[in-house]
Amino acid sequence: MSHNKTNMYDIEPHIAEIYDQTDTYSDDVELIRKLIGNRRPLRILEPFCGTGRILIPLAVDGHEVVGLDQAKGMLDRASMKIRELPEQVRNRISLHEADVITDEWPISFDLVVLGGNCLYELATAEEQEECIIRAFDSLRTGGYIYLDNNHMEGTLHETWQRLDVDEKAFPAGTCKDGTCIQTQRKTIWFDINQRLVRYRRCTIITFVDGNAKKQEYLMQCHPPSKVEVQTWLEKSGFTVKQVYGDRSGNPYNEKAPRAIFWAKKK
Repeated sequence: MSHNKTNMYDIEPHIAEIYDQTDTYSDDVELIRKLIGNRRPLRILEPFCGTGRILIPLAVDGHEVVGLDQAKGMLDRASMKIRELPEQVRNRISLHEADVITDEWPISFDLVVLGGNCLYELATAEEQEECIIRAFDSLRTGGYIYLDNNHMEGTLHETWQRLDVDEKAFPAGTCKDGTCIQTQRKTIWFDINQRLVRYRRCTIITFVDGNAKKQEYLMQCHPPSKVEVQTWLEKSGFTVKQVYGDRSGNPYNEKAPRAIFWAKKK
């Protein structure tokens, strides 16, 4: 299990609905499609698959996709969407509840997708590197990894160094049934050089009948740098083919908002 003992996506099933309200973009899916090109239907693994935002459109395209996620609530919402798809698409999708750090990953894939800042869900650089090692082991020789993160180089950015300031944070919003979710986050510790931040978070779910559920938990984050990720990839045995600075496919540069890797298993 990750150093983060509480998975915020699994505190209450309504959080998966809030996630879908928040993460509505699809430009990364379009970039993945462009990178796949006209290759034959692929066997694709997506750890941290969530509610299927990336996984489902790739299955619609004809690929066989396998999703892993630790949060049952997210997988349940993904399953709800999948049930609405045509049978031939449903048959190309399988979902598995799994801890990406401690559970085994399936093997023999053509592509592993680590999208949407998923490495930020892990507490340390060591856990993040372990994910890349596991991705390598899950791929066939000649397979590819797509890895997409926000871009932060050097020491911890000053915007991450605000101690004891209460901030509104995800998950927050109102579900279709009227359930309201609010979250406050406070930075309680950081290490500038190691680029580590620890938060105290409080999530309150207020149901339509007036009852409420409160969950307090700690969460640590390590925003990985482009240099770190490239080092882990090459150390694991990948050849980096492309590095993009955004999901439109523009080349990476030092001021780019993202560091997106397309790398091949040797």
